[in-house]
Amino acid sequence: MDITVTNLQSSIPVSVSKIKLAAQKAVGELNRRGRACSARTELSIVFVGTKRMRSLNKKYLGHDYVTDVITFDLEGAAEIIICPQVAQQNAKHYKQSVSKELLLYVLHGLLHLAGYEDHRHQDIQQMRSMEQKLLEKVI
Repeated sequence: MDITVTNLQSSIPVSVSKIKLAAQKAVGELNRRGRACSARTELSIVFVGTKRMRSLNKKYLGHDYVTDVITFDLEGAAEIIICPQVAQQNAKHYKQSVSKELLLYVLHGLLHLAGYEDHRHQDIQQMRSMEQKLLEKVI
């Protein structure tokens, strides 16, 4: 899978190389666990500001607010859109680093691509557990 990482915002520092490496490791780990993301040949991870994230969330999901991460599963490709400003707010709330919060968003998007859902309480618990397992593998 070809992974590209693009930072289109300048408010919060993002280590593009670290994000790309973590995504590659996570995809490999998901493949080993039989939850392949490999049906897609391209993955784009894009960091955007609050205005763009709100616009995308409204246009594609019908939600008129800024969100942390949106995952688009496209034919043969995928895109994970992340808002670092939301990550910064949540990092303060959860008392962790912004970089770790950003990694969690990348992993969350990858888990969606691997078939995980987060609509029911049971699904959310399973997804959070897998996020933590993957985080240990990529840090």
